[in-house]
Amino acid sequence: MTVKPRRSLAFIAGSGMDPLAQAMTVERETRFDEIAGVGACRVEGHTGRVLEGTIGGGAWVLVMGRRHVYEGDPAAVAHLIEWLAGRGATDLVMASAAGALHGGLVAGDLMVARDIVDFQNRDHLARRVAGSAMRATSAERLLIDGGLSAAIEHAATRARVACHRGTIVCGVGPAYETHAEVRALQEWGDAATMSSAPELAAASRLGVRAAAVAVITNPCTGIASARPSHAEVLEVGRRMAAGLASVIAQLVVE
Repeated sequence: MTVKPRRSLAFIAGSGMDPLAQAMTVERETRFDEIAGVGACRVEGHTGRVLEGTIGGGAWVLVMGRRHVYEGDPAAVAHLIEWLAGRGATDLVMASAAGALHGGLVAGDLMVARDIVDFQNRDHLARRVAGSAMRATSAERLLIDGGLSAAIEHAATRARVACHRGTIVCGVGPAYETHAEVRALQEWGDAATMSSAPELAAASRLGVRAAAVAVITNPCTGIASARPSHAEVLEVGRRMAAGLASVIAQLVVE
């Protein structure tokens, strides 16, 4: 009989998604500032804690918040992924709050990334990861795992949470896109975010299976009459937590 290797899931929660912690049984908690090279979060809606425990009987790790490249310490992103891999994470799912680049996506939708456009210049950032064993790598090494992406879609179906497929465009931020930038980005992808690409690059270098999910929290500038706001992003992120928890519960017991 062939025994499948045990897989261990780590899930990075984006802006406002802290209520996910209420769905799990926590066995261990680690603050970001207790992890070498990571440091505390400086962005509202990102708690900066790692919770290890179970959900629906399955083991997983919830990363509450993230370090962003625009905070000025790009090495922190890679150090966090290295630490998760060192703790045994084999699968990494990154959820990020994202703006819809077209009217086919609305606030509250989930979009599983089939591809990602990285405007954060990951090769340059990788060279600045002081003390890291990782090397700069070429663009084709930023890998989204098709099997893990499909597993997320299947988990969403079982949890009765609708999701889409599309391309994430990752910019540096922290500013929201202008009208002109949105028109340009519509040629590149479906949802705009300020994270996931650096984490995906780090996971690819370490051989960690990774996938990205965009949680649509707002229409981008010009897609609707209202302008995006961080308060709106946090509120939609909180509302989406219950659905995300159901998807995760299905994913970890698959």
